[in-house]
Amino acid sequence: MDYFNKFQYERAQAMALDGNRRTKCPKTLFLLLVSCLMSLVVSCQSEQEDASATEGQCTVTFSVSNYRQVSFDDLSGSSATRAVPSNHPATLAHLLVAVFNAETGVLAIPSQKHDYDDYKNEPSAYPQFSITLPYGRYRVLILGFNGSRECKITSVNQISWDADYVPNTFLYCEEFTLDKNTDLNQKITLKHVVAAFRVETEDAIPAELKKMRFSSTAGGTVLDATTGFAPQNTGRISEISVPADSVGKPGMFTAYLFLPQEQMTGNYTVQALGKSDNVIYEKRFNDVPFRINYLTVWQGKFFEESVDVEEQKVGFSFSWDTQWADTLKLQP
Repeated sequence: MDYFNKFQYERAQAMALDGNRRTKCPKTLFLLLVSCLMSLVVSCQSEQEDASATEGQCTVTFSVSNYRQVSFDDLSGSSATRAVPSNHPATLAHLLVAVFNAETGVLAIPSQKHDYDDYKNEPSAYPQFSITLPYGRYRVLILGFNGSRECKITSVNQISWDADYVPNTFLYCEEFTLDKNTDLNQKITLKHVVAAFRVETEDAIPAELKKMRFSSTAGGTVLDATTGFAPQNTGRISEISVPADSVGKPGMFTAYLFLPQEQMTGNYTVQALGKSDNVIYEKRFNDVPFRINYLTVWQGKFFEESVDVEEQKVGFSFSWDTQWADTLKLQP
């Protein structure tokens, strides 16, 4: 008991003894005075604890302001930036934020995930994350992606999805210092970090087709958020289910990849599978060009005899759409 509290306690005892003589209710008066004194001490302690709990921390809000604006270099090395129309609808199904201690690489708080379907009545709140943290140095990771597979964050250098799935993915990953001078409203632009290969069939999808299987020698299924690349060139196998209502119509099938570098070439085998995963048709594409934020497209008749597609001449059209910086077209 410190000096102040000891003094107050002794004073209360003296007052109580004096009250014994005057009121002849010594026990009641003594207990009343002690109770009041203890309430005062506890109240002061609580106020001090509340003040220290908020000292040295604050709440910062991260807002995803854009995920379609990208910069890219053309063949001559000049730079171009294409902006997205302001009325472009939100198409990313999920946004996820994870905050790591910049020194240790350990998650500072549990990751948070927003699903667009949960914010249809309040879409403006969908891209915002408010996070309370102690002052310190952090690395914030924000992912935007589609699909229903769960995202697994082993570390900031090791991000993947269930069953080696690779969704259309956008990324922000930067270090920041949180202190009394930090801007507490951070505007974030997500960067496109996948390359894609698309098969557009000019002939109709046959009734026996159930899945399309894409097997690539290039790219991988794991993302290193600090670089935006795949840590290793492992290749990838992905399968796309074919809806029954697609039968009799031309098909469009897209597979995504994380690349270990900005651009590279690889081989792709695309198979049309039947009910028992038997191969109905197959095409092998050699030396396919891949580049992050680019879509490589092959168009032609697919559902015919299986063939090898020899090296193709690639045309850079630089025709902008809302999802890709450019389209690389393989001539059939």
